[in-house]
Amino acid sequence: MSNGANGFDDSEVSGPHSGVSKAPQGLLGRTIDQRYRVEALLGEGGMGLVYRVTHTRLNKPLAIKVLRRENTKDPEVLARFRREAESASGIGNQHIVDIHDFGELEDGSTYFVMECLEGLDLIDALDVAQRMPEGRAIHIAIQLCRALGAAHDAGIVHRDLKPENVFLIRRNDTEDFVKVLDFGIAKVANGPKRLTRDGEVLGTPHYMSPEQCEGDGVDHRTDVYALGVLLYEMLTGHVPHDADTMMGILTKQMYEDPIPPKVRVPQISEPLEQLIMRCLEKKPEQRYQTMHDIEADLQRIHTGQQPVGPDTVTLKPTRPPAPARRAVSPIYLGGLAMALLALVGTLAADAYTHRGTDAEAASQPGDFAAPLGRASAPPAERQAGPEPVADQPASASGDSEPETEGPRAKPPRRHSRHRPKPSPQRDQAILDPWK
Repeated sequence: MSNGANGFDDSEVSGPHSGVSKAPQGLLGRTIDQRYRVEALLGEGGMGLVYRVTHTRLNKPLAIKVLRRENTKDPEVLARFRREAESASGIGNQHIVDIHDFGELEDGSTYFVMECLEGLDLIDALDVAQRMPEGRAIHIAIQLCRALGAAHDAGIVHRDLKPENVFLIRRNDTEDFVKVLDFGIAKVANGPKRLTRDGEVLGTPHYMSPEQCEGDGVDHRTDVYALGVLLYEMLTGHVPHDADTMMGILTKQMYEDPIPPKVRVPQISEPLEQLIMRCLEKKPEQRYQTMHDIEADLQRIHTGQQPVGPDTVTLKPTRPPAPARRAVSPIYLGGLAMALLALVGTLAADAYTHRGTDAEAASQPGDFAAPLGRASAPPAERQAGPEPVADQPASASGDSEPETEGPRAKPPRRHSRHRPKPSPQRDQAILDPWK
């Protein structure tokens, strides 16, 4: 069983797969609330611990998530933990992890009980497959649309959709049956109060929408963007935006256009590429507006029909809008003008210096200067005087032209410049994929 099976973010987990666990073992072997026998520690994350338990009366395997004792003193963390249980249990969709119970331990720690899943999360599936066939990716995405569509209909936005929170199990004869986990930072539209401060950034950078990166208010369309990222990654094996730092990723999410999927994998169908790029629009109003619309178009693509597209007026589907240009700073313009003036002044001073040097050299007597346009003859030639020139027949104009002594020097041969012809193998789709 993967750590992700019980709603944990594997980026925060230090469980059985990462060596010796530092989790407290106090609950192992105990029975919680006289019915949940704790059998094994599955993993631990930033908020709490996950154990495998057995319901003693039903003999049913379950999982229990216990909030860390130190986190129970933080009202906001405690509220998020309870919100996760309330959000997931209140949706009632087969593709969202089931929450069975909720309570407190004797020491005041909060816990909730959920179904125990056998399978692997999407990040492990991608590690095995590198990239998925189009049919499998569509199959998974359709189930995600159903889960998130039900959550949105209930007024709940997930806000942290990523491969670690998508679990794949086998149910009956269905492979890759999807379960969505971890509603810990979910936003409830009609909740009694806000659980986050204005401007606070919550989520995982690679899967966050531009408005989420800016810390602005988000709605259900931030999950649409995250679904587009998941589809992109399943089909290409890459996330749309990556960088060495978190700020680099956030900046690219806000301002850079992603490389179209067909540039990375040409076998991807054009309708599916259009759907993905529409989900990844920078502005929420230019994306698909509901998960139900995305599911309907995925079904059409899967059956070979033409997708309808979102019910909104947007730009071309295969090219996201360019980021808005910011006004140029007056300080920058002033500095550029001063640099240009300094360059012009330097060139003018250099030209004046050279002109003064030439004039001074021309005013010197003797062999130090020669008339402009004609080189001075060597001293030996001037002393010997001009040599006699043989009689030449007069030209038609009556003027005679002296012939220089010795063979005439051949002018240098000018080689023609050949431009290299463009290779016929050049892939124009790579240079400009939108032509």
